[in-house]
Amino acid sequence: MGFFDFLKKDKYDLSVLFSEDLITLAQMTVHLNEVCRRNTHLIAIIDERPTTFRSSFLELVGENDSVVIDILMPKYGNRFIETSSKVRIDYSFEGVMYYFETRYIETVSGRFPSIKIAFPGIIKKIQKRGSFRVSPPIDNPILVEVMEGFTEEIADISEGGISFYTHRSEREMGVGTIFEEVTFKLPTIDHPITAKAIVRLFIKGSGLTIKNKCCLEFISMKMHDKDSIAHYAIVRQREIILRMRGEG
Repeated sequence: MGFFDFLKKDKYDLSVLFSEDLITLAQMTVHLNEVCRRNTHLIAIIDERPTTFRSSFLELVGENDSVVIDILMPKYGNRFIETSSKVRIDYSFEGVMYYFETRYIETVSGRFPSIKIAFPGIIKKIQKRGSFRVSPPIDNPILVEVMEGFTEEIADISEGGISFYTHRSEREMGVGTIFEEVTFKLPTIDHPITAKAIVRLFIKGSGLTIKNKCCLEFISMKMHDKDSIAHYAIVRQREIILRMRGEG
């Protein structure tokens, strides 16, 4: 049964995809079908280890049987999950972060290697904002090239945009200014991201040595690049939580 057939048959509309915590089997099935259709990136946390592992959703098996995900990266995570007692899956969908707890079932080697995990009992919403915003660590900054010869260090980033501090003036960076090719590279991927962006907010600093803050909104970006930013936000959030616990 296809995604939209399911919606028609059970009289659900698209709002079920973005509801609060997903509790019913119908809600979770509709939600995970779409998550799998988009091959959404995920983070796997195994037995609460400080190291996280990357993967993607692939497909559902049955209505409430199991979920199939790609093999874990780095690859040594696949050994850990096979002997695990507890697995947590974190992911971002439409700018909202979710997680569920599950267990390892088996590794499947059919058309391609994959991992089967148990269908969740509940899917919890972590964060309700449109885009989750994180700041890069001081020792691993992200540089953004706003235009040729103009590079700054990103202060925070989300799927919706970035902000940075600059000595550039409001005349150069005024609200409404559009930059055709804003380029930056995340530490979690091996290729640069380029987007069209517009200045939405410019906050003047005080004093000669204090920089101004400029906030850009992405107005044109490839979907897989948005997914990459969402993935980075999850990884970074996990780092922050572990550091607060004294585990980082």
